[in-house]
Amino acid sequence: MPVEIWWLGMELSFQEKDDRLADRIRANKLFADFDLSAWLGGYVSARRWRALLDLGCGNGNHLGLYLAAAADSDDRRVVGLDRDSALLAAAAQRYAGARGLELVAGSMDDPLPFPGESFDLVNSVFAVYNAADADRTLRELHRVLTPGGHLLLIGPTADNARELYVYNERLTGQRIDDRTAVRAGRLVTEFLPLVRELFAECSDELLGSYVTFPNQEEFLRYYRSTLLYEETAEGKVSDAEMTAACAAIPHLRLTKQTLVITARK
Repeated sequence: MPVEIWWLGMELSFQEKDDRLADRIRANKLFADFDLSAWLGGYVSARRWRALLDLGCGNGNHLGLYLAAAADSDDRRVVGLDRDSALLAAAAQRYAGARGLELVAGSMDDPLPFPGESFDLVNSVFAVYNAADADRTLRELHRVLTPGGHLLLIGPTADNARELYVYNERLTGQRIDDRTAVRAGRLVTEFLPLVRELFAECSDELLGSYVTFPNQEEFLRYYRSTLLYEETAEGKVSDAEMTAACAAIPHLRLTKQTLVITARK
């Protein structure tokens, strides 16, 4: 039986290209020295819950982990919400027939289409920092959490993958603009102070890791999947120029810095 997607009658903008998202996920799974999926699986399994919301679930990269943790109970439900119709359709196909899974088309910039105190866990992995208004979105997450419920936010810091900016500057001659820098650091500068203000308990942790690419082809496949490439280099540079600029990345290694925010209502 196919997984049903709830369409809420809103315009769904195309925010992420499915193939590019898949390429980034693939690279981190194959070449990173930190297993985020294993960490997430342990986090979810260690907590008591009946309903989990995956905010900005995309094509369902982490839904499988949550469904596996829910498999030992008949009354657990996993809800994935995203505003991109193509990514939700991919998730529905990926988990066709999954028990306890609901996929909802909606935006984190709008009031969430759930009653108050609906979820024991709310997770947002590399997504929430795209919200237009951090305060409004966090207040909605607080509203839909049960008393004692847990919030998990994961995303980059401004220092994440700095080597990629060095490479891009050598390739294009452009330094990153203010918009890019602000967007990369929003979890630290905007979301963390608000979480501390809104929630009864809050902690944060920096996770450092490396992504080391085995060759230039794999590095360039990753680079072409980034928003940095899309906004500054796509259609403006040749393959030969991209290959030559790889000299800017020693050992074809990116230093990843990820912030994990956990909170309890």
